[in-house]
Amino acid sequence: MQDHLQQFGELGLGSRLKRLSEFMMKEIQLVYTTCGIDFDPYLFPIFKVIIDQEVATTTDIQEKLQYTQPAITQALKKLIDKKLVDYKIDSSDKRKKFFRLSKKGKEMHQKMIPLWVVIDQQIKWLTEGSAISLLHHLTHLENQLHIKSLSKRILETYQNNSL
Repeated sequence: MQDHLQQFGELGLGSRLKRLSEFMMKEIQLVYTTCGIDFDPYLFPIFKVIIDQEVATTTDIQEKLQYTQPAITQALKKLIDKKLVDYKIDSSDKRKKFFRLSKKGKEMHQKMIPLWVVIDQQIKWLTEGSAISLLHHLTHLENQLHIKSLSKRILETYQNNSL
């Protein structure tokens, strides 16, 4: 089956990147679900900034990720609803909140570390190599994912490492 987006050349780049992003998020969600981890991969960047900084404000997150304020607020709400993150209000400025991992968030983080190592390893394997252009590299990546899905690559390696 021929991929029409690939035929569009540079004009289809944005659409191909969006499709790839959505596909990867779906695959990582499948991995989390299979491993019994209740986590949304879209929340990863904000969760990781909080992990790395230990305490972060929305401004910190915005500077690190260059996300919009509404996107950050929405993700933080989901993390709080899942009880992975909590916050304290600044005593001198009641509008300012300091976000940090909750006890459950710390436990979740520890559970995810070995899985993140495998995810990172598999994505590196898929994205390494030289190509003439971004489009050629993207085509190679898409072809590899058609041969064997990202979730299958991750889960096989993760399960082999766990034995």
